[in-house]
Amino acid sequence: MHPIIMALALVTATPATAHARTAEPDPVAGVRSLLARGAGATTEFYGSASTDLTRRVQLSNGRNTIIGSGTKLSGTGKIKLGRAGVIASEHTRKLSIDNKHLVVDEAVKDPYFADLLRTVGTLRTVSVGGWQYQLAPGAKTWVRTGRASGGAAAYGDQFINILEPATLRKLLSTKPRKTVNPWVKDNTTGRRQQIYTLTGTITLKELYRVSPSFREAAGTSALGTSEVTWTYMYDDRGWPYRIFWGFDTNQRPGVRGLGDDRMPEARLATQYRNWDRPMTIKAPAATPGRGLAVDELADVLSAPERRE
Repeated sequence: MHPIIMALALVTATPATAHARTAEPDPVAGVRSLLARGAGATTEFYGSASTDLTRRVQLSNGRNTIIGSGTKLSGTGKIKLGRAGVIASEHTRKLSIDNKHLVVDEAVKDPYFADLLRTVGTLRTVSVGGWQYQLAPGAKTWVRTGRASGGAAAYGDQFINILEPATLRKLLSTKPRKTVNPWVKDNTTGRRQQIYTLTGTITLKELYRVSPSFREAAGTSALGTSEVTWTYMYDDRGWPYRIFWGFDTNQRPGVRGLGDDRMPEARLATQYRNWDRPMTIKAPAATPGRGLAVDELADVLSAPERRE
């Protein structure tokens, strides 16, 4: 698993007494302060989704084993805030498929997997001014795919939008587990900071009720009774540092809803940095058009509808 999803490396730690008198930050107040001043941040993200495609193969030693196929994505981007939330976002992501030949074979009879193959490569998305723009893998020109929120480019994959105060308050109300890391130096920014970590679960129905960006990403309210596991990390200023969500149907065999069709598992972690830097996001030159038919992470939410 990529280091962004793993625990922070504790390097150049200062003695615990050095910051003993620092008041514990309020994560909701921290987000509100960023919204009030129209801050922006750079992002880095890594995710994966599995499929139900498997095949028995024979190894060189004569033994049989089962192989499967899934997708992996990584990328970078930036977001711009306003008083109402994320007003613009821009992301570049790269998607690959493990054991791609399984998907190629399935694509002959399943149009979903045929469309999934078209998402392989580098996809660029921008949401600004109430419109969403897309530069598909292999494409040379941008298309304006339709009306969308400013955060649409960022939150199609990252279901949990902790930059919505109401959503963050809801997560805090679930009484998550909490840990506090020692003071460390961030290897990227060089800032000495203390990271607070909250971990819990929330049902998709609860998330749908409270989060506008999740409703936009899901595209359906038929989410069953499923839960997602989440981990939120914020720094000593109360500013967002990292958010992770994950779901695995194999751990909840009696639960129907998320991913109970062709995509049984999905995970994504997003890192936020450089909240102190100015941020601007502009719309690209584009013509009206249609975006990609498949989004492998968002699709786990509406998987049963693909058979209709």
